[in-house]
Amino acid sequence: MDEEETSFAGGLEIDESLSLVERVKFYCQSAVSVQRLVHVQELGACAEEIGAAAILSELVPLLNIVSCDPELGIRQALAEQLVPLARVLLAEPDLAGALEDGRAVTAYQVVIERCVPILSGLLNSRSPPEMGMGGSAQLLDAAAEAFIALAGLLRPDDVGPAILTPVLCLAHDDEAEVNRVVATQLLGSLAPVVSSELCCQFILPEIISLADDPVFRVRKAAALKIGALCAVVGPELTAQRLLPVYETLCRDDIWGVRKACVESLSEVTAAAPPDAQTGRLVPLLHELYVDTSRWVRVTACQALGPFLAALPSESISVELLLFFTQLANPANPNASDTDISYFCAFNFPAVVQAVGAARWGEVSEAFRILATNIQWKVRRTLSFSMHELARILGQELAEQELMPTFDYFLKDLDEVKVGVIMHMPRFLETLSPGARLKYLAGIAEVRAETDNWRFRHALALQLADLGPLFPRDAALETLLPLALDLSTDPVAEVRCAAMVKVGSLIAMLLQGEPEPLPADGPLGGFLRTVCNMASSHSCHRRANCAQICTSLAAALPPAVVSELLLPELVSLASDPVPTVRLLVARLVKQQLLSSQDYASLEPTLAIAESLRVDSDRDVLRAIHDAGFEPPPYASKSPRREPQHSAGHEAWSSTDEAPMPAHATLHGGHNVRVPGWIDTGGVLGMGMEPIQLDPPPVGAFARGCGGMAAEAPSAGAAGASQASEGDSGRPRERDNVEAQPCIGAGGVDAQHERSEPGNG
Repeated sequence: MDEEETSFAGGLEIDESLSLVERVKFYCQSAVSVQRLVHVQELGACAEEIGAAAILSELVPLLNIVSCDPELGIRQALAEQLVPLARVLLAEPDLAGALEDGRAVTAYQVVIERCVPILSGLLNSRSPPEMGMGGSAQLLDAAAEAFIALAGLLRPDDVGPAILTPVLCLAHDDEAEVNRVVATQLLGSLAPVVSSELCCQFILPEIISLADDPVFRVRKAAALKIGALCAVVGPELTAQRLLPVYETLCRDDIWGVRKACVESLSEVTAAAPPDAQTGRLVPLLHELYVDTSRWVRVTACQALGPFLAALPSESISVELLLFFTQLANPANPNASDTDISYFCAFNFPAVVQAVGAARWGEVSEAFRILATNIQWKVRRTLSFSMHELARILGQELAEQELMPTFDYFLKDLDEVKVGVIMHMPRFLETLSPGARLKYLAGIAEVRAETDNWRFRHALALQLADLGPLFPRDAALETLLPLALDLSTDPVAEVRCAAMVKVGSLIAMLLQGEPEPLPADGPLGGFLRTVCNMASSHSCHRRANCAQICTSLAAALPPAVVSELLLPELVSLASDPVPTVRLLVARLVKQQLLSSQDYASLEPTLAIAESLRVDSDRDVLRAIHDAGFEPPPYASKSPRREPQHSAGHEAWSSTDEAPMPAHATLHGGHNVRVPGWIDTGGVLGMGMEPIQLDPPPVGAFARGCGGMAAEAPSAGAAGASQASEGDSGRPRERDNVEAQPCIGAGGVDAQHERSEPGNG
């Protein structure tokens, strides 16, 4: 790295020794723009960390400085961070503080007098530098979003003077059209936030005035927001004052304005009185449907579904419904755009709900065309709404008209199949019991036929909902094995979802079982399988057992839990794997000890007592009350370094260590010991000296970087060092076995002679 690159990298360094607030204060005024950006983005987190009092003294003085930053991205980041900062201040609105000029203010006043003006300045494209500078569309969007959010946090009496006043100033800026566009967008978004009185007194006349602006961008913004205003002012004012303006905009010379009108058509329709819907808005739709601009026509096709859904059923004529159903036909000229079929499928359930099941015959052909559309995204959106269509149509029509398509989607692409699988219980509950039973075997086949774990996850989430839909015997035969299979799935997400639901499923299936539970029945076999997992050689199986027991203990009768599950939890409480004990500790603390049915039982008390003296800190935290801090782990004994006098040559870790005194194997043979082996620790752990037959003439052979055998040490110091760390987590011990006489790379390692014995 040359000198210039070194200097640049040094300029980006951040002093991590500073606290968060110190870093923010220092680097928000850095000469490096990247550092300023990073730390402005931390203003919200810093505010939450230090609280309102420190915000007033530490962060508020920075706001005006950052709002005048020459970088657009930094001013945009400030707009995004002002709302989190204001929320912290408004949590203590009456907290007293002082600004940098010494003037006493409250936290609420700081939001009104500092945060709101800064956002107003960022929204104004002609703001002076000291008020913040306007900028790009991204900055305006961020500032507008923050401005609307801030309006929702203020007291209603302050919204008018603090929020509406600067917006109205922007709306009256005759020189900057950008400001009028921004003001129009803000007024439409503020309509649901301010009081109805303020909306009718100020916002309504301003939107009407801006809709007649000579700049088409302003009129377009008014057309997009007029629907939100209609929803606030009510049907009467909508018909009297806003519909005439809307009709004028729908016939504007600029196609972009007409397109904006189409996009807000459904909102205007929903707010208009019924006579205005049929007498004024339906003719407008006909005009827009045959508009000279292709973009207006395409948008009208896309908006047709929401428009029909907003009309009362009696207002939807056969002609209007035909317009909609023709969108499903690829041969229709108006449906030439590839996305039209998608919008038709997306809005299809809403249109069916609007016209009712009685008019299904008018839309059924469109449904069949959409269900076999060549684009999978069209079939996918329809598959996600099959349960809603079944609810609207009822049992008879659902079985006749929807079941064949449901079966087809179950064999479709994964992207389509997922829709029907995710809502299978809601679809099946609309069918008759006999029709439902047909799908029971298919549910198990979904688990067996696919490698897509997300399908298994979807089934796991619905286990408890599927149980009540089928006869008890059929559910015992199919759903019970499926539940166990999903609870032990290789994918953790699937296991966790299944284990949460398995308790509710088993509790439902237990209804009607004799007491005591027959051990040879399906439920008895299931519970016995779960209990046997507690003695599995696999720690994963034992952990699964603890998790399944958590779900079962919350749902099953106390008698079943006490008889079958508690004995297994006693054994799991002393499991050698801390993760298993942690799961048991959470179960005992959160469910058993807090329940009158289990808290005084002897197994529960024994488990709790055992876990309260556990060696694992996470287990101790789980079993004790909140705030308990377990003692730290005992540190392991330091590794002993080889000692040698200055007269000996230095040796590396791969060389042989100097021979410790009296380190002999049985048979009187000495061994050179590598320095990284703690010979004292080996004997200190109670290991017996290793007995080997006398070696051949030559040397003890070394293996790959190791040695043939571990030599015992006569020193007693190793015993105390080894036992010192055994009170913490179990640690692994090296099991050194005799190695073949071939070293690394297959080279014969018999090249050194052993030293003569000491005896």
